[in-house]
Amino acid sequence: MPPSATVGPLRRRYVRLFATPCDVLGERENAQIICCFATPRRIRRLAKDCPTQCFVPVKGKSQLTQQSISTERRPTEREIVLLIDTEDTWGRRVIAGIANAVREHYRWRLLVAPRDQQWRLRVPSGWNGDGLITALRDDLTAGHARSINLPTVNVSSWGIRQAWCARVVTDDRERAVLAWEHFRQQGYERFAYYAPPSQRYSDDRGEEFVSVIRQAGFPCDVYTTRSDGSEAVAGGPAEWVRAMTYPIAIFAADPHPALQLTEVCREIGVRVPQDVAILAGDTDDLLCEIADPPISSIELACEQIGAVAVEQLASLMSGPIPTIAVTKISPVRVQERRSTAVLAIGDPLFTWAIQFIRAEAHKGINVADVLQAVPISRRMLEQRFAAVLGTSPAAEIRRVRIEKVKELLATTDLSVSEVSREAGFTNPSQLSSVFRAVMGVTPNEFRENLRRPPIRRD
Repeated sequence: MPPSATVGPLRRRYVRLFATPCDVLGERENAQIICCFATPRRIRRLAKDCPTQCFVPVKGKSQLTQQSISTERRPTEREIVLLIDTEDTWGRRVIAGIANAVREHYRWRLLVAPRDQQWRLRVPSGWNGDGLITALRDDLTAGHARSINLPTVNVSSWGIRQAWCARVVTDDRERAVLAWEHFRQQGYERFAYYAPPSQRYSDDRGEEFVSVIRQAGFPCDVYTTRSDGSEAVAGGPAEWVRAMTYPIAIFAADPHPALQLTEVCREIGVRVPQDVAILAGDTDDLLCEIADPPISSIELACEQIGAVAVEQLASLMSGPIPTIAVTKISPVRVQERRSTAVLAIGDPLFTWAIQFIRAEAHKGINVADVLQAVPISRRMLEQRFAAVLGTSPAAEIRRVRIEKVKELLATTDLSVSEVSREAGFTNPSQLSSVFRAVMGVTPNEFRENLRRPPIRRD
């Protein structure tokens, strides 16, 4: 329709239409909003005949409102590229979180993991889009992403100084605390961190773990390399492990060095987990399961990282923001596999008590049941718990039950009533009360937070 036109003789008068390009009602960029003098019936007829245009009566000349025209607001479609590797579990889960969030809230078209002829993640030449979500892992990719000059969100821990883009990452402090708590629950008093140079993780991951261990009053060895990447320890990782005092708990930065460490231990005759317990700072289903023994790992909230990255990008594309934030997402839990499935405790009776609690807690046992199964006095049991684990038998039973609840909430669709029964609680009310006291949220809130977790911005 031209910018000014006369449309059809009406019963009372001709109607003068004034058309101007407008996108305020969510139509296509070339859509028109048309102000006119006309009867409500005529405007409805025009709206039906011209669905790509919005007819709005001039104020004072019609009682018809914008809402009564039944023009539905639709978000403008945008083109978004995802420079995220799909070859590991972490990348695929982050992309799944992005896709789910977009499907629910936005009309975006996603271009996933495009590559150039050298198989590098690169935006195609001539691509005309609106924003990027990327997992930066090297200077070349960072330079390429920045050269696109579009709103960008980085979901990797690499490139911590990249102030030109927003970041959504796992909280490394909370990851370190999870690792420390898991090791201490197994009775370990010696710790180490293993992270050969890699662009998959930042130095912060190791620094936070070492800080948490030393603040707890324990030493922590660190496998280091020289600035040129060469081994600082003669003989490399094998000699580093061989020189340790066992038993020892080693936190590996991610599944790649964790798998390498299990292979090193097997080659030099060091037993995992009897001599060395290994925990990976991230989960890769393939690498963790094919290792011998399978590797325990920290489960990250990958889907939530993707969902929050979508929100951050939407904010960036809506207009400039005062500061580029770093959004930190809490990890979910430790997925225990055989690489940490042993207690580093020399007392056979105490070990027996711990094993009984962890095997039977979900059946509703109490401390009296433990004393009935294990020939040890209550006073001695409580003293050993306080000295070795810094807790009590009753608190350990509660902790094991809460971990079971977290696992069921994260991996099943069971109702809270069913979860309480599976975890050994008397009823859902008892579960909710205990869970809220320990976790600070109700079971339903915890499950909801796994889908869209609480975030912290620095």
